[in-house]
Amino acid sequence: MNKQIFWIASFPKSGNTLLRSILASLFFTDDGVVDLNLLRKIPYVEDTSNLEFIKNKYPKDYNNLHNPKILSNYWEEMQSKQNLNLKEDFIFIKTHHALVKISNNSYTTSKNTRGFIYIVRDPRDVVISMCNHYNTPIEKSIDILFNENLCLSWQDSENLYQNRKKPLSLISSWDKHFLSWNKYVFDCPKLLIKFEDLVYDKKNTIKKIINFFIKNYNFKFSNTDKKIENIINYSDFNLFKNTEQKDGFDEAVNNNFFNKGTKEQWLEKLSSKQIYRIEKAYYDLLKQLNYKTDQFNNT
Repeated sequence: MNKQIFWIASFPKSGNTLLRSILASLFFTDDGVVDLNLLRKIPYVEDTSNLEFIKNKYPKDYNNLHNPKILSNYWEEMQSKQNLNLKEDFIFIKTHHALVKISNNSYTTSKNTRGFIYIVRDPRDVVISMCNHYNTPIEKSIDILFNENLCLSWQDSENLYQNRKKPLSLISSWDKHFLSWNKYVFDCPKLLIKFEDLVYDKKNTIKKIINFFIKNYNFKFSNTDKKIENIINYSDFNLFKNTEQKDGFDEAVNNNFFNKGTKEQWLEKLSSKQIYRIEKAYYDLLKQLNYKTDQFNNT
């Protein structure tokens, strides 16, 4: 079977790491005890180590993969079972990439994709999380949220790109990213999870995830009650933060990846003008996702 990738997709700072830690505990442990080291079992596909086949076949292109038009020609082959060195037909892959097309090349296709979970978070809280993570002012973080040309550099875990420009993941704005995965997507099993449910209704949300994989993939889970209990106890942001401070975390910037992981921080952190700016831009989606829009309604 070629449909080997199950995507864990999200806009940055929306709970992708929390979701992956839960999935890793469900699928790769016997007891559900969360261990951040297990996140390595759910890697990025946007890692420069996955581009070595281009270096060997097309060296000229390899040195110009910072150009999205050139890189897009290799998206499909990069995600192939052969290039990912897979022995089995199922792998979880993390991505912040929008599901876009460049030069008629789609970021991913039905050929490689078995399904996906998309995790969404209130964009007003995404702004607060970006401020903490990247140490940026609120206004700049709001600008990032709205930026339809937003890109992030690829992970370079093996330092293969020290002396050249890194390839880029195309993120786009918060709404365009959401719609790319949830509206204009090919037919495959898909599940939308809200970050807030994953934090504040964790037990029911984990059960929802388990039932999704049973229904769509006939996965058989063992020791589920114990796993759920341990996941709830161990997937705590304070524990994650302590682990990061003690042992570091691969995805951290300035050793500040895990902050609060709570909802509605924006009520205290954003000004009325800033709230209005976000709500006005995203009113329809906020209503669709059942997020508060009081500031917009009252203005």
